[in-house]
Parts: sequence; structure tokens; C-alpha cells
Amino acid sequence: MEPKDLGVSRRGVLTGGVALAAQSGTLLAQTQLAQTQLAQSKPAAPGRKFRGWVSRGTGPGRTTLQELTLRPISGRQITVRTEATNLCYSNSSDVLGLPMPGFTPPPKDAPPRQASPAFLAMSRMALIQGHGGVGIVEAVGPEVRRVQVGDRVCVSGTPQCGACYQCLRGRADMCQFLGRQGPSDLVPIADMRDGTPVYANSHIGGLAELMVTFEEWVVPVFTKASAADLGMVCSCVSVAGLGCTASQVLAAIQTGSIVAVVGCGPLGLSAVQGARIAGASTIIAIDPIRVRREVALKVGATHVLDPNVDGDKLVENVRALSNGPNNRLWAGGRDSGGLLGGAGADFVVEAVGADRAKPKLEAGPDPTGILPIQQAYMMCAPGGHIVTTSLPTGNVTLPAVVFTIGGRTHHAGQYGGANPMRDIPRFVELLDKHQFDAKSLATTIVPIEGMLDAYQQVIDRTTVTAIMTA
Repeated sequence: MEPKDLGVSRRGVLTGGVALAAQSGTLLAQTQLAQTQLAQSKPAAPGRKFRGWVSRGTGPGRTTLQELTLRPISGRQITVRTEATNLCYSNSSDVLGLPMPGFTPPPKDAPPRQASPAFLAMSRMALIQGHGGVGIVEAVGPEVRRVQVGDRVCVSGTPQCGACYQCLRGRADMCQFLGRQGPSDLVPIADMRDGTPVYANSHIGGLAELMVTFEEWVVPVFTKASAADLGMVCSCVSVAGLGCTASQVLAAIQTGSIVAVVGCGPLGLSAVQGARIAGASTIIAIDPIRVRREVALKVGATHVLDPNVDGDKLVENVRALSNGPNNRLWAGGRDSGGLLGGAGADFVVEAVGADRAKPKLEAGPDPTGILPIQQAYMMCAPGGHIVTTSLPTGNVTLPAVVFTIGGRTHHAGQYGGANPMRDIPRFVELLDKHQFDAKSLATTIVPIEGMLDAYQQVIDRTTVTAIMTA
């Protein structure tokens, strides 16, 4: 068939081909130029001064704001100018120098206990704490491919190398680089005035004006969102919460599902929003703190329960809210009786954990976080899914028959199952399209100088989430 039969002349085809070739050549030249510029980009020059909160030793007062001198970077390292960092509750005892939950101080007359070598090594190191953050790339090492200077990035709480055993099997939340955070794995990124080397804890170190991390921890994001909003949606807690309910890695929430979220801190409240976005019809949010229950209703919960008020009837009350419109088995109804009755939430997210300190607002029924796990398991419907995300202390006891043949599927939800490189840009898109409400969760925003006071609010639970801007 001749080209003119399609309404296109030979000359048009040839002209178009030349134009396309020229355009392709231009794109190729631009790509080659960008690659050349990236390859020639210089690591950050040593000697740059910046401020960072450095933790050293043990006990209150271990974390102080210091002027630091940046070391040069190399290999896969990246220097990021911090815009915002979420002050994660699980990091609060480390920052404030408080005993870990479950730790009982020995009697004064007891002989000193032998601390583990790892604990001793970490306590002697000068560490910048902080579980992730957002910022602008200022320098890249010569082996970096994922980002370039000027990119806005999320420094993820969990890495994704894309090449290890777990990443290749779809569980980037379990990337094996996550385990390489011990004292022998960290590298110094800066020096204190007295020459003491400073390390970024977990290869992140978000509590500073600069973060020095590795390529596998960094995700490029393309957005004009404010630093505080982006710091909220890119935080480890929000990514984990949205990962539980919106990423569909561990289990997919079907339209019209019944979801229960046990614990309404920033992780649980993000899970509530993810459940709403995924199309759940009933979302039951459970938390002892009245203010957090109110926020849960604002961001998508249809029902809220107070575990202190409901007490031993909490599971029963969740099951009552999950019964559905009928109990006729031949009509697709839910029968709440028996071992394999249909009542209960189709999907449960547990996000409580142990108290790092006694809260100044309403305390939950169990400071170890064990009871909420047991309740979360029992309020899940047979055939349903439960994702646990918390850091409790102690051991969990469950009815053996329910555990063995009760039909619940349990997912241990490190990072909520989120795949950082795939899911974090999607979550940022939810922020940009006003589907994720960051402002209702970020209730305290402070400059770097106010970090310790803000972290005190976090551990007191007098704020939902605190964000430090730098």
C-alpha cells in the first residue's frame, strides 16, 4: 500500500522521519550530557560545617546539638540537605536517653551487669539519630545511579537495593541491607570539634542539617509539596501505615471490606487513610487517647472505640460492628457463632507497641503492647488478614486452636510491606492529589533547635506527630 493511501505523502513521511531522527538525536545528546555531568559530579568537599543532634553515652542529656565538619563521600554515598524529618516514637528513648521498654533497673546494691559488646560499642559512638527524612541531593558518589544533584528525595527508613534475596522476591521491606546497621557496619560521615568521628545511625541520621546515606536508602520524588507535608508522608511511620493498607503487598483490601486499626498514632492514622483510599466501607479505629480518635474520624474512620472503656468486650464489640446486614448462611450472611463464624474485621492493622515512657494523656490498658496484639488477632475474621507493625515487649499467647486452624493470616509487617522505590512515589502522589491528609497528622512542627522539646511531646503522646525542619 502506498503512503498516500493513508492520507500521508512520501515527502511527509520522509520529513517526519528526519524530524523524528533529529528529535531522537537531541534526546540522546541530552541524556549523554546528563550522564556526563553525573559522572563528573564531585563528592562533597571535606570541611563543610553543619549542625546535627549527636547522641553519645547513656542517660538523659546524651543528645546535644553540635557543629560538625563533613567528611568526603565516595562510592554509593549521597549527601542530602535536610528539609524535614519525622520524629519517630520508636526512636524517642534513644534520643532522650531513657531506658528501653521492658528494662528494669537493678537494685543499688546489685553487682554491675555485663552489657553486650554491641550495646557498649554503640553507646561509645557519636551517633546522629533519626529514622529518615526528605531533602535535596547536594552531592553523589561516583557509583550512584539512582539520583543526581538537585533531586528532591526521601531518605527511606528501610532500604531497597533491588538485588538481594528478599528484594528479588518482592519483599523489599525486608531488604537485607536493613540488617547492616551495627557498629561494625557504620562509617563516619563527619567529625566533632574535638575530632571525634560521627556516624549516621541506621545509615540515615535525619536529625541534622545534612544526611549522608547510601543509594539504597534514597528514593527520588517529584513534587512541590511543602517540606512538612512531604516529611509526614515520607516518614517511616506513614509509609508503614500506608504500606499496610494501600500498597497491597502483604494483602489487598477489597472494596467494601471491614478494617480495624488498633492504635492511632501516626502509623495507625496513616493505615486508616490507606484503608479509606483502598475502598473499605467500615473502618474501626481503636485508641485510648480521645484526641487521636477524633483525628481518626477526620481522616476516614467510620467508628472509633476506646479500649479502656470497652475493656474485655473490645473484641466482641468489633465483631458486632462487623456482622453485616444478615446472618443467613444461604444468603451470603455472616454468622458470628462458632469457631469459624464470619464475624470480625476482614483486615486488622495492629500499631500499638510498648510505651517508651508513661504517657501524659490517656494510657492504654497494657504498657507492654501484648494485649493489643492478642485482641487484634481475635477480632480478625476467619479468612481475614492481620498485619502487626509494633515494637512490643514480652511474649504473645493465643488460643492454640484459633492459631492453628482459625483461618487468620498473619503478616509481620516491617514497613507495612511497602516497596520503597515503587510505593513512596505513589504515596507522594496521594499527597499531591489531596487524598492523603498530612496536615491533620503533623501536629507539631519545629526548627532544628526545637527538636528535643518536640521529642518530649512525642514520648509524652501529647502530639500526634512532630516534624523537625532544617
